[in-house]
Parts: sequence; structure tokens; C-alpha cells
Amino acid sequence: MEKGRRLGYYKGSKGGNWLAWFYDSTAEPPTLQKALGAADDNSDADGKMVLSFSQAQEAAREWFKEAYHEATGDRVTTGPYTVREAIQAYVEDRKKNKAKTANRMDGDLQRHVIPILGDVELAKLTRKRLEDWKATVAASPTHRAGVEGKSPETEDEIRARQETTNRVWKNFKAALNLAHRDKRISTDAGWRDVMPYQGTKVARLRFLSIKEQQRLVNAAASNDFRRLVQAGLFTGAREGEIARLQAKDFDGVRRTIFIERSKSGKSRYVDVSPEAGNFFQECTAGLAPAGRIFPRTSYDRKEKAPSGEWSRSEISRMMKAVCEAAKLEPLVFHELRHTCASTWINAGMSLFHVAQQLGHRDTRMVEDYYGHLCQTAKAEAMDRLAPVLGIYTPEGNTAPEVQ
Repeated sequence: MEKGRRLGYYKGSKGGNWLAWFYDSTAEPPTLQKALGAADDNSDADGKMVLSFSQAQEAAREWFKEAYHEATGDRVTTGPYTVREAIQAYVEDRKKNKAKTANRMDGDLQRHVIPILGDVELAKLTRKRLEDWKATVAASPTHRAGVEGKSPETEDEIRARQETTNRVWKNFKAALNLAHRDKRISTDAGWRDVMPYQGTKVARLRFLSIKEQQRLVNAAASNDFRRLVQAGLFTGAREGEIARLQAKDFDGVRRTIFIERSKSGKSRYVDVSPEAGNFFQECTAGLAPAGRIFPRTSYDRKEKAPSGEWSRSEISRMMKAVCEAAKLEPLVFHELRHTCASTWINAGMSLFHVAQQLGHRDTRMVEDYYGHLCQTAKAEAMDRLAPVLGIYTPEGNTAPEVQ
């Protein structure tokens, strides 16, 4: 009847019987079954003891709800299920799976979705209703640190607001899809064809030159933060990935860094240059395999202690101070990742390999952010790598004449 739900017919010596099976690999027990009643082979169906095929289907659907509750402890909602309930269930699921963005996601949904659609039943969602909601969010004023801004006016402001709407819609749609998978609603037709705004992504143009990278590193006041910045520029890894690195994650022979857990939950290997290999060789010298390569050893203002874990707020504060000392426009640590990727591309590395280094599934995101750099890199690679064929000189064609 559907995935994990079956209706069976068993033919006995005195007539047939209807049987229902329930299966859920995550449940305990994973399989349940029940005899629903006799088939109407020899007697007229009465809807109780003797069931027609359609009556057996209905009885199976009702029993599947009981089986789901017995196997999982959850109830299948049969009454109206609202957007507010779907979002709450989705956020709880994300937090249960330890998604780092769960709190930000919850804040976005609470601010942009709940006030407009929170009390609407999922069964009453339509494409037009959701398109109207998207238009409302895209035209709404910006909101930062509790201060209401102005509505978007310029082309860049409109594009940025549409990109925010796309981010909220991605999570909103995921909440609706979870409700559909959990049998809270029988169809996803109301939102299936609602698409995000197109053309909202623009290439990031803020990359540090080689000299600016040198100034940034030299301006770091503490040795531990300087090493953190160097690691970011050498690997393109995220700040959390770098802070978690242990000595065993560096392979000096192959010159690779093993990122055990990335943003997507998957692991990856990052190849590093000879210069970076020497840097990591020095950083890991004398460390135990489980020793942190980049511990925080300078004074922690928040904890009032000489050492501790790197926090995002502390990294942000120190990045601001280092940029001021280096006479650079303010940077966030994540922009070191963009700088690293742009450096690789300008050196001739393919988008495919850059995507692998950064941990992306394919080249689409790399193309969105760094594709504009490829034209210059391609031209330089042609000058550097293309062979000289010796078939033309300015004086004329040197190829032999055809006899």
C-alpha cells in the first residue's frame, strides 16, 4: 500500500483471510502484523468479520496508525496539523541530530514564517499562498540585532533579501517534507513545485592578495592565533575544523590533512603545499597523536584564563584586531577560506579539485563564488602549460609544402 505497509491475502482451505504487515527499520520491533478478518470469498462482506478488498484496505490503514505508535511511541496525527507544529517537530529533529545551525534556523522560521503562516493547516497550503509568503518576506525590512531596518530598494538590496528568503524557504520546505514523511499529511502537492528565487547569488569579490595575506599573518599579536590564521590560509578549512585538528590528522609523507567531521558531516582529505607541509610538521613536532595542533594558549578574556578552547566570538574579536593592525578592511575568519580557494584557482587548480579540497559535493558552489576567477587563471594556464607546436612563426608558415 506504501513503503513499509502491506496488505496481504492468505488463501486457506475454507476461504481467504486478510493480513496486514507493518515494517520500520528504526523501530523496535521493526515488524508487526495483524489478521484483519475473513475475505468475502464465501460470504457477503459485513465490514466487521468479513471484509471486501476496499474494507480490508481501510481496516489496514487504521491498524497502521496503531502499529506506528506501538513501534515508535509517536502518534499519527489525524486532525489538523499546522505549520507551527511542523516547524516545531523539524527543529526538534535537527537538534536531536546535533545540527549546528538548529538555533539560527529556528530563529529564522520563528521570525519569518510563524507570524504569517503559523496557524495555517498543512492541508490548506497552496503554491499561491506560499508564493505570496515569499513575496512578503522578500519585501520586508532587514532585521539585525533587534533593530528594524528599511525595506530593500536597490538591486543589490533586493537580491540580498531574496537570498535570505531562499534560505528560510529551504528550511521551511524541509520541515514540510518531514511532516509528509511522518504521515502528518498525505500529500506534498501544496509546496512541491514552489521554487526559490533565481539569480540571487553573486561571486564573492573579497580575496586577499599574497602580500595582504603576509600582512595579516605578521600582524597577529599572539603566536597561537597566528598559527590558526596560517592554517586557514594554507588549507581553506573552516575555523571549527582547524580548531579540532589533532596531530594524527596530519600525514607528513603524503602532505595531507584529514578533516574528520565537516559541515556536511562527512570527512575529507586536504592536500597541502610543501610550504604548508613544513608548517604542519613544525606544529605537530613532539605532540601525542591525540594532541590538538592549534590549542588556545593566549589569555582568554571571557574565561579569564591563560588557555582554553577557541570560541567563535573570541576568533571574531581577534580577527578584527589583527585586520586593524594590518591596515586591512575588517575580515571574518571564513573569508580566509575564500582567499585560499581563490589562490588555488589563480594558480591553475581546476574547480573540481578546489571543490574536493573545500569538501563540496560538486563544483556548483565553487562556480557560483569563484567562477569569475577562472578566465584569468585559464589564460595564465594556457601561457604556462600549452606546448609550442612549431608550426607558425611571425615570418610565415614553417610547415613543409605538400608535394
